Amino acid sequence: MALIGYLGKSPDDGISFIVSREVFRTPKNMEWSGSARYAIHERHNTHALTEFTGLDPDRFSFDILLTAELGVDPLKDVVKIWGYERDAEAVGLVIGGKGYGKYRWNIKDHKTKMEYTDANGDLYAVEVTVELLEYLKGESHNTSKASPAPAPAPAPAQAPAATGGSEGGGGTTYTVKKGDNLWTLAKKFYGSGADYTKIYEANRSVIGGNPSLIYPGQTFTIPG
Repeated sequence: MALIGYLGKSPDDGISFIVSREVFRTPKNMEWSGSARYAIHERHNTHALTEFTGLDPDRFSFDILLTAELGVDPLKDVVKIWGYERDAEAVGLVIGGKGYGKYRWNIKDHKTKMEYTDANGDLYAVEVTVELLEYLKGESHNTSKASPAPAPAPAPAQAPAATGGSEGGGGTTYTVKKGDNLWTLAKKFYGSGADYTKIYEANRSVIGGNPSLIYPGQTFTIPG
């Protein structure tokens, strides 16, 4: 999988945009708009006059599908978006390694459509519509130097482990295969995809800062 962008303060704590041969988790239906303000001065028996008074903050909206197939908890990501919105956090928007906007954005509104759940009733996939409002605190912030950091290049896949891992219960090792993600591994070993954090925390040094990015050949410790 390749990390191509994010919405948030950084790729590690934000909503990551990911692509692979099988999976596309990227914004869709994107719309970027702006508007100007004009005062209208009415005149008797003739045309009104218009006076330019300034620019409104830009607006940006997109839809994104959050699915457990990528090894993340969709509800956790929705709560993260909710937190950014309620706390009035100024977040970066990076797509394709490029920062969008003059500086950062506030989440003005979001709508969550719950697509379906798994057999245990846990959210498996949701589609979220996010509406952003340009954050312009002051002229000193609106510079290219203050733009959000670009998405890092994806780490290369590690070479296959010399020995195969056991697929048994806790306290063993497991060698990642093509198509695996932390959610499905947690379902396999613990019965619930929401327990993926157990595997991630035990293997953070191998996986790195993004639990969505795991590669065939990596060997994980499966805690009990």
